[in-house]
Amino acid sequence: MENKTKFYDLLIRARYDENALILVIKQIMPLINSYSLKNKRIDEDLRSELIEYAIVLIKDENFADKLANYKKI
Repeated sequence: MENKTKFYDLLIRARYDENALILVIKQIMPLINSYSLKNKRIDEDLRSELIEYAIVLIKDENFADKLANYKKI
């Protein structure tokens, strides 16, 4: 693992630790909020869906490794 960071360690812990999961969600909330905008207002239903999807992804066994190994083209 060449890109191991504090956030990577937090993602690994977030699979099983609810407190770590909350910290990860708090860190990605600005991104979630920006994708929840419709007509310059936050769509609460869309925001909830994005949070739910983020939790499913974070709890995936390989997500942290996939993210760490991602190479921007």
